Amino acid sequence: MDLSLNEDQRDLRDLVREFLEKEVVPHRAQWDRDESVDTSIVPRLGELGVFGFGIPEEYGGVQADFFTYVLVMEELGRADSAIRGIVSVSNGLVAKTIAAHGTTEQKQQWLPGLATGRQLGCFGLTEPGNGSDAGNLTTKARRDGSDYVLQGEKIFITNGTWADVAPRLRADQ
Repeated sequence: MDLSLNEDQRDLRDLVREFLEKEVVPHRAQWDRDESVDTSIVPRLGELGVFGFGIPEEYGGVQADFFTYVLVMEELGRADSAIRGIVSVSNGLVAKTIAAHGTTEQKQQWLPGLATGRQLGCFGLTEPGNGSDAGNLTTKARRDGSDYVLQGEKIFITNGTWADVAPRLRADQ
């Protein structure tokens, strides 16, 4: 298998790296000390297209193969793992889930904003006492008419304080 980068991938990597070196790396230590990221970086990352990988173009996504997605996630993580987490959760866990399993209405409502970073998705896996053991989650979702009632506790919810949407992970029927 040839894992060398093609010209488009090198150009994208260099564009993302240059942006991150200028706009993220100088701030990452302070963001760590503050235990917060300056969220004004999110729409600027969106302008680079990093939130749209793998999302259908009709919803504002960017056509890219998985190798290119991983290449960009690697660059984001090299600059600041918190930034990588913001993008990978919103894109990889939330937007791609909606693209693959959402209704037409959900796709129209959420994908254009998620694909551009104008909206963020969150993911809550970690629970007190269980950590991130997905096989032993205790939080439940119960249908109540057209709504769901959540019962349980989550901690370390990536993008939780900023998110516009959270995917339903499982529901007891």
